[in-house]
Amino acid sequence: MPLVITKLYAWIMIDEDGDEAVPAWHHPDLGWVPMIGADEARMESLRPHVQVTANQRGVMAVLKVFAHGTVIDQINPIPL
Repeated sequence: MPLVITKLYAWIMIDEDGDEAVPAWHHPDLGWVPMIGADEARMESLRPHVQVTANQRGVMAVLKVFAHGTVIDQINPIPL
């Protein structure tokens, strides 16, 4: 059975003006990794990194879920 993403979760930082952004953390092997995921366990594993970022920036973080999954574009491979 194929693995299908039905929800996308994102940690969102909200600054004092109400502007929102997705934070990222630097993974030693992967480089900058956005704090998003397709399951709650992944999001909980990112919580310590979100807390550090919130502390450093002095802003609030919230966890949002996006569940519509509407395809708005598609890119197909071009044969080489």
